[in-house]
Amino acid sequence: MTDPDLVRRLTTIMDIDVVGFSTMSARDEEHALSLLGARMATAQGLVKHHRGRVFKLTGDGLLAEFASPVEAVRAALEIQEAMRAANDQAGPDDQLVLRIGVNLGDVVESGDDLMGDAVNVAARLESIARPGGICVSAAVYEQIEGKLTLGAEDLGEQHVKNIPRAIHAYRLTLGRAPVVAASAADGRKTKRVAAIIGIAATVAVLAIGAAWLMHERSETPTSTRMAQAPVPAPAPAPVAPAPPPAPTTAPSPPTVPPAAAALAPVASPPATPPASTPPTAASRPYVASEVPFVPQWRERRLVDYGLAEDHKAMAINVRGWFAMATRALDETAARRRALEECNALVEREVPMVRDFDRCVIYAIGNEVVWPFLAPPMPPPPYVPAARPSPPVPFDAATVPLVTERARQNLLEHYMRTTRHRALVLGRGPLEWWSPSESDADAIRRNLQTCGQITGHPCVVYSVGDQVVVRVPRLHRVIGIFTPENAQSADAGRRAAVERYLIADDWRALAVANNGPVGMVTGRGNEETAVADALSECKKSGGIECTLLAVGPFLVAPK
Repeated sequence: MTDPDLVRRLTTIMDIDVVGFSTMSARDEEHALSLLGARMATAQGLVKHHRGRVFKLTGDGLLAEFASPVEAVRAALEIQEAMRAANDQAGPDDQLVLRIGVNLGDVVESGDDLMGDAVNVAARLESIARPGGICVSAAVYEQIEGKLTLGAEDLGEQHVKNIPRAIHAYRLTLGRAPVVAASAADGRKTKRVAAIIGIAATVAVLAIGAAWLMHERSETPTSTRMAQAPVPAPAPAPVAPAPPPAPTTAPSPPTVPPAAAALAPVASPPATPPASTPPTAASRPYVASEVPFVPQWRERRLVDYGLAEDHKAMAINVRGWFAMATRALDETAARRRALEECNALVEREVPMVRDFDRCVIYAIGNEVVWPFLAPPMPPPPYVPAARPSPPVPFDAATVPLVTERARQNLLEHYMRTTRHRALVLGRGPLEWWSPSESDADAIRRNLQTCGQITGHPCVVYSVGDQVVVRVPRLHRVIGIFTPENAQSADAGRRAAVERYLIADDWRALAVANNGPVGMVTGRGNEETAVADALSECKKSGGIECTLLAVGPFLVAPK
């Protein structure tokens, strides 16, 4: 019988585990625990930053839950990059490598703890991830496909310990690499073992058959044996392909009688030439103009990096600080020096360093290794073509969705600087601004920084001393609108939803329970925009249309 007191819900589970922690502990337990504590603190901070919750520490790892699979995967990417950055600056005894598994499924609440099949599957996905890598279930991959700039290696159906059914799994790769099928040896450990056992069993069957035949021959009189036709030698046992370094498709185990299988010893298959490795990431050559966050006046140094001699590396942070190391002894020395100099610069220049301020390696040599592509942005030109008329002067007291501390910062710094600046607002909520050499550069840089931190396109609220969007007055502002808020829109409307981000005000967007969306722009006032959006939604066949956004803001009734 079902227990009525059980609380079940759908959530995204992340399982993190340290590779080879027992070996580290055996060498120096105190040092290993200290290193683990520091690195797990970093991981917990990134989980929290992506609105996740750590619900269990597992000795040499942790379990966390997220409301969004997209946020869970972004957190996993950033955690792995944080570990790589820390390892780049650490000595050989301070290297700590993680495996991460992410699954979407049903869980049972037990106080603050979570239990159930979804948690167990996440743990099994972690076990088949590569060191330093991330493995996700098909349910997670379906949610992130098209939303994150990642490739994937399709491992197919996995049969893992203590899970009665097969799990379709993907290993995530960086860049826009196409989804590739896992090759035989890597993706399916259980099937590979079964194949080896099956092949060994076949060998055993043939051996038993040969022994029986020899026994029969020994019982036959010599004269009779000589009169018989020669008995053909047993066919050679099939040769099993050795697991190559790169993934290949596991062969199906041959059919073996149960008795023979029970007698068969487990034998290592003979070696064969390794199969070719499918690409796991698209190559990304270094292009100075594509480096994000960096202000225009520093771009000459970015060009210089591309022309510099190897061995070299570049590290960047989301505020636009960067450092480069050239003519180093090797790549490892270049990475370490670039990170050390970049982080030292951030410590010196940033009044309050936060988790997202850590520097990461952007390029090694002339190849980009940064684990992200361009930050999510609204369509160019990033702001509405028409600004409010009459002009709306900037007033820190009326900026929506900001804390009192942020409002004071805007009053003391944003309103007093004489340099070009733009204030952007993002989901979280998050406000961001920094001065630049032109309005266009300020808009670009601040949108990139905000988009990278939040994982969603942000909105430009003001440029210089002028507000560039209308703020609803008849409705309560509750957040920043992004295309994900209107996921029910069909493919033909998605492009229009994205253009809505920078359309002229007054604008409004309504959605229906059955999917249709109603959007209007360039209306004379808020009331007209809202009424027309609801009307458009109904005309499109919408049932129970509700208002979602006014301008770039998510709204609720006052």
